[in-house]
This record gives sequence, C-alpha cells and structure tokens, in this order.
Amino acid sequence: MNMRPHQSYRVWFTPRTGSTLLCKGLEHTGIAGRPGEFFNVMDSGTLCEKYQVSTYTELRSRIWALGTSPNGVFGCKHSWHTTRYERIANELRELRGDQVPHETTPAELLADFFPDCTHIFLTRRNKIRQAVSWWKAIKDNVWHLEAGREHKEEEAFYEQQYDFDALRHLFQETMLREAAMQAVFSASGITPMTLVYEDLVSDYQGTIMNILEHLKTTYTRLPTLEKSYGKTSSDQSEKWVQRFRKDLQNNMDIAVW
Repeated sequence: MNMRPHQSYRVWFTPRTGSTLLCKGLEHTGIAGRPGEFFNVMDSGTLCEKYQVSTYTELRSRIWALGTSPNGVFGCKHSWHTTRYERIANELRELRGDQVPHETTPAELLADFFPDCTHIFLTRRNKIRQAVSWWKAIKDNVWHLEAGREHKEEEAFYEQQYDFDALRHLFQETMLREAAMQAVFSASGITPMTLVYEDLVSDYQGTIMNILEHLKTTYTRLPTLEKSYGKTSSDQSEKWVQRFRKDLQNNMDIAVW
C-alpha cells in the first residue's frame, strides 16, 4: 500500500495494560488500521536500519504501509520513554534537515506521521498487579497467552523469583512513564480518550465499539470479536501481589491497602 492515511490514532500505553489485546481487536475489525509498535527500536538501532530505508519520505511511507487499513486509517501504539524518543527525534530531525527547526520537540516531529490524529491513553487501575504481571513476564518470558491456553509455573518459581527491588522499580517506572505521557498531553494540548485495562477485559467488544465510534469510523456490520489472548495471571502470581502489597508498606506508619 502506497498511500497517505486520511485519519490516524495513537495508543499510548505502559507494559501489561492489555495493549496487544486491544490492538489485535482493532486490527481484526478491518477498518481501524493495523496498530503496531512502529517506533520501538533497540537502544543501539535506528528507524532507518529497522525499516531498511534511507530517507524520511521512505521511512514515513513504510510505517504508513504497515499500519494502515484499506479504508485509510492508520494506527500505532507506543509506550513513552523520554530517552528513547529523544534519540528517535534526533534521527527524524537529521533526516528532515532544514525542513524543521532544531528546537522542534519529539512530540512535534512525530505528529507528522499522524494526520487527523486521535489519542488513546490506555492505563491500568491496579499498579501493583501491573508491576507483578510485568516482572512475571520478564522472568518466565510468557508475555502473551493465546485464548484457551494455560501456563503454570512450579511453586518453586514463585519462591525463587520474587524480587521486591525489581517489583518496586517496575511499579515506579509505570507511574513515571504515565506521568511523562501526561506531560506530553499537557504540553501539546491533547485530551486523550482514556481506556482502562480492567474495563477492556470485562467488556472487550464494547470497548472496541467505543473506539470505532470515537474515531467516527463508518461500517455496516461488525463481526463478533473474540479475545485473542487470555490472562497470564494465576493463583500463584496473586500471592506475589499480596506479598508485594505488604512489603511496599513495611515502613509506613499507617497501612493504605
């Protein structure tokens, strides 16, 4: 596909908020783009290397082709990481040369990829469960579980791999990433559509429908959407939740939770 999308959206998320589940559902509608992490590059890599292009126009066209559905809607998801996006911005600034002032911000540089853009902020209410889910995925490498499948670790795994410092780091990083996103929203005058992981899981079809209505996407009949992925949590990982909850409050005079 070699076309400029007429509409776009960005899903802003932190890890373990259901972004893959959400974006797979949006893709399956056939009318809401094919949202992926197109700006996710390793610290040592570049966007041009990732997509094997050499000019800004080629890069933008390549990303549009990957994320745009036949009706001209482009979707993308990304988790804001200030250091990484400053590096990406430097690459985009260099590619565009004299077309943009040097002081152009990363948010402003990225905006050129997103015509008529809608912003969706995906969050999770329970940050402790989010941190536990993130750490568990790091340790057992099960980031997604296809619907209907189960994965269980031995009890020894949960005894040996519990790490309060690591969990606290992820707990803090989640909140810092969300705070960074909110700073971008405020600086750019963006009021995003806010979605919550817990609501997405409980009403999957309804959440997708709400997004399509928010995008004002027209369709005649939407197929019933089944969840592509199931929960990776278990009774054992819930023990981590309760242990981390207590450990996090050890030095507090009054227990909050």
